[in-house]
Amino acid sequence: MNSELQGREYDLPLNLIQHLNVQLGASSDNTEGVNRAKNLIQSGKVNYGQLKRILHDLKSVDKVKDSKTYNLYGGEPMESFGWSVLGQDRDQITNRKEGRKKADEMGGITGERKNSFLKKHSKKPDFLPQLNMVKNNSFKTPISSLGLFEQIERIKNLM
Repeated sequence: MNSELQGREYDLPLNLIQHLNVQLGASSDNTEGVNRAKNLIQSGKVNYGQLKRILHDLKSVDKVKDSKTYNLYGGEPMESFGWSVLGQDRDQITNRKEGRKKADEMGGITGERKNSFLKKHSKKPDFLPQLNMVKNNSFKTPISSLGLFEQIERIKNLM
């Protein structure tokens, strides 16, 4: 899933940029997270890797003791924005793969399907019946147990 999200860029919402501007004005240059906040404000975008790193940092920072650092990382607006955006993108990819998997299961006449969650993998689903094609081998050995070919020959003779 990460490989499909790699390289995506997300526009930062205006309220988050304003929050970062306020926090930059209230902090000194030696506070952790100042450079990141400046870069986010300047570009107005965050890519997938940066967003994952920011959310990880927000989880590990103590909100009470290191409130300046927490707010420079984006604080509550960044957490809500980040988790919602990543959740939506991850759900979208999962739903697409799940739909492809179900379509492959339903449409697989031969019973072979590709598993969309795994790259080089195919699996035969349990619910498909066995496809044993009846072959006409009556010229070699007559099939008397079914009587199918005898019926066909009788119909051909009547016509």
